[in-house]
Amino acid sequence: MVIPRLLPVALVAASLGLAAAMPAAAQAAKERSFGKGKASGPLLTRNELRACLSQQDQLKAKREQTLQLQAQLAKDKEDIEKRGNDLKDQLVWLDRTSQEQVDKYNAEASERDKLIDEYQARTTAFNAQVDALNADRDAWGRSCENRRYDENQELLIRAGK
Repeated sequence: MVIPRLLPVALVAASLGLAAAMPAAAQAAKERSFGKGKASGPLLTRNELRACLSQQDQLKAKREQTLQLQAQLAKDKEDIEKRGNDLKDQLVWLDRTSQEQVDKYNAEASERDKLIDEYQARTTAFNAQVDALNADRDAWGRSCENRRYDENQELLIRAGK
């Protein structure tokens, strides 16, 4: 006959306590935070988290748009410089006694001047866009950065719930 071995009461209670605590730990909120600093303060509410995620997505889209505009401006600047160098080369060989060649050169120089004016206007608009993007980023940082939130809430929001 085999006699069952009795476990100490403390070990049984501890194992039962762990078993009871396991489901609660599995359901416990995983905390995350925006930014790279140490998260602090109370958890963001679902509405606050939704607003922060929306602002973050808008910032990413604006940043991409700004980078595309910056690349276009750089390309336009190169084009303007190339036209300027071409005009310098043409000026060296320009037959100043030929009114037709002088008019053609002046027309090309005038076209380049218009491109420069347009470029400067777009550059001013680009700088204003960058300033607005930086202001939006700062506002997002004040309200959302390094704030704690429940990762499960984020997943629900991203799922459209």
